[in-house]
Amino acid sequence: MLGFSQGTILSYAVALNYPDRIQKVIALSGYVNPELLPTNLEATDYSNLDFFISHGSVDQVIPVEWANKAPQFLNHLKIKNSYQEYPVGHGVAPKNFFDFKKWIEERM
Repeated sequence: MLGFSQGTILSYAVALNYPDRIQKVIALSGYVNPELLPTNLEATDYSNLDFFISHGSVDQVIPVEWANKAPQFLNHLKIKNSYQEYPVGHGVAPKNFFDFKKWIEERM
């Protein structure tokens, strides 16, 4: 599953609500919205999930501080994740494409 901005917010929500149906998530320029998450996070098996997370360090729409909370949140739930920041605003840097392409290839 891949999401950008609001699509990332929904991708986090879908993956964390249905971890038996989703395995890999590319989360670009978004954040985890707790209001969309299940209440029983601690009791759920998330061992199949793996996230590639990226954000622009000068994002003018969604503050980078919101995005960089995701790794700690996912680590707490023992969910595999990779977090990268790129020197762009609310967009996707060319290097970002190469990095998530490599992430995909490593998981095939």
